[in-house]
Amino acid sequence: MIIRRSKQLTLCLTVMVSTVAPLVTAQVEELQPRWLRLDIPRASLGVEVEGLTENETVGGSTSTHEQLSLVPVVGLQTRGSIYHPNLISFDLNGEGGWGWITDTVRSPGSVTTRNESDSLLRYLAQVSVLPGKSYNATFSAAQDHTFRTYDAFNSYTVDSTRDSGRFNWDTPTLELNADLGYRDDKSTGINSSSEVTENFFNFYGTQKRQNGRSTLTYRYDQFDNAINSGNLQTSEFNSVGVSDFETFGSRKHINSSTSASFSQAQYTGQQSQTVNANENLTVKHGPKLDSYLMANFSHSSMNPVDSSVLQGQAGVRHQLYDSLTSTLEAHGSHDESSSPSSSAANDRYGLGLHENYTKRLGDWARLSAGAGITGDHEDHNSSGGVLTVFDEPHNLTNAPVFLNDPRVITSTIQVRAASDNTSYTEGADYTIVPSGELTEIRPVPGSLNVALHGSEVLVNYQSASLYNASFEAFNSSAQIRLDLFNTFGIYGRVNWLDNNAPPQALTQTLTDLVAGTDYTRRWFRASAEYEDYDSNFSQYQAWRFYQSFNYQLSSASRCGVDISQNFYRYQGNLNQDQYQFLARYNTQFEFSLAWYVEAGYVLNDMTGTEQSSHFARTGLSWSRGKLSVRAGYEYNYQTTTTRFSSEQRDRNYFFACLKRTF
Repeated sequence: MIIRRSKQLTLCLTVMVSTVAPLVTAQVEELQPRWLRLDIPRASLGVEVEGLTENETVGGSTSTHEQLSLVPVVGLQTRGSIYHPNLISFDLNGEGGWGWITDTVRSPGSVTTRNESDSLLRYLAQVSVLPGKSYNATFSAAQDHTFRTYDAFNSYTVDSTRDSGRFNWDTPTLELNADLGYRDDKSTGINSSSEVTENFFNFYGTQKRQNGRSTLTYRYDQFDNAINSGNLQTSEFNSVGVSDFETFGSRKHINSSTSASFSQAQYTGQQSQTVNANENLTVKHGPKLDSYLMANFSHSSMNPVDSSVLQGQAGVRHQLYDSLTSTLEAHGSHDESSSPSSSAANDRYGLGLHENYTKRLGDWARLSAGAGITGDHEDHNSSGGVLTVFDEPHNLTNAPVFLNDPRVITSTIQVRAASDNTSYTEGADYTIVPSGELTEIRPVPGSLNVALHGSEVLVNYQSASLYNASFEAFNSSAQIRLDLFNTFGIYGRVNWLDNNAPPQALTQTLTDLVAGTDYTRRWFRASAEYEDYDSNFSQYQAWRFYQSFNYQLSSASRCGVDISQNFYRYQGNLNQDQYQFLARYNTQFEFSLAWYVEAGYVLNDMTGTEQSSHFARTGLSWSRGKLSVRAGYEYNYQTTTTRFSSEQRDRNYFFACLKRTF
């Protein structure tokens, strides 16, 4: 649905430009130059209707928002070229109109109603300069109002404006690409709203050779983000990088990859700088023997904290039999950090041996097994105080996400999106759950920030985890899986970590056991898994179940159901349960009629806080000749219940579009 709300009366002619490069290649060559070539425009008339009802109940008090709009629409579409299609080609398409909107807000003791004009504007325009040439450019501009689903339980009405340009130059030995642009996205959902603006510029250049290539990259991003019309968050990111890949040797059996980069980020009054350098070398000595060398250096600073890490790894892999691969490696690392209140330096070096075995047992089974053991010597030296960590990467998922260091000072935790440095808010986007010596970060279901900016996050925090000690650490792991008749699988894995550190050293010991089974048969798949995580830092037991049905009812219709259940049991009666159900069906009838329906439910019970979300949506589309119809409806219902409060939200949304092209 595409209704752009405004207080202005606007009749807008849409302009949509797309590459006319393939205007029928054979004819393009025969066309004579003409200063302007324009196809006969295609016109369209239509009407669009959109309705919305939202209810919010907090502590027994209910507020209601109702909105209805009707907009007649006129559109034009054409394409053409300037001088010649091989010089400049364009494609223009757009729609505009004006109509009526009524908006009512009801809250305890008051009713507010607005009746005003409503305008629509959407367009997409692309212009191609020298299409088909090794050097070319493309420019585009777009404005839209649409309904966007970020995941099954998060749908938003989005008004967007985007402008961009792209430049290319490609030869057999050189490739240069650059793009720049601007976007403004306004998203409104059942829980919250967001406005994101971005200015960006990217450059990519590659010099190509017979046995290698060298690359130079540059990236600039500036993001402005405001949640629920709150304070504006601004972030800026710059990065430049160089890399080189070479293949050499008499048999072309040596590969070398070298890279270096510098990046700078500014957000919420902070500035960080990072320098990275990497080297990877692989040598294929023979059909069954190869070796590798990897080295990495990084230095990061966020005033007044500095940290650096140097690590390396070298190893040899040998395939004794077709089913058995052995790897012997040596590794080492040195890291240090400093702040006004503390400093620390750590060294670690050791050896590792890994064995992997894969064997097909006739036509009925396949066996996979592996085991490894690593021994390290570690030296830890610190001045005491607290350790400051920044830009620690994590992925906010339904599985437990623990910060790396123990004894985290929770008041110092800062979480932001890895994509654009947007700051996440405790309570709205994530919750902090202490678990023994560790600290867990859990995503909040329905978070607009996580939906818009992604679950990949960077975390800053401080922890009281510094100590002085020297000791040996041992880590071993093993896994086995048996697949039977290409349908049934049984697997297990164990991870064990121990050391001889003195009692005052805050080091982890761990025994992690996982066992599971899965079954796959045509349109059905199911799995069950149990984990026992036993560490001196934290303990939990988990059961995870998953069932999936995906069935092709006919050549024109399909249905599916996904069900999952996750249960986590922590010390101190800190539990987390999640149930999720998703069902979908879509079909294509005769006479160009298509219909879909989806529904879902998710329940999160996290130590006294219960959150549930329900949704159902359906829609259809039909076209016959130059007449087309689209319509859809969605219902969302969310509840949050704690020991002290409860909150309910529901949202009904529908749209309908009728269009006739002439």
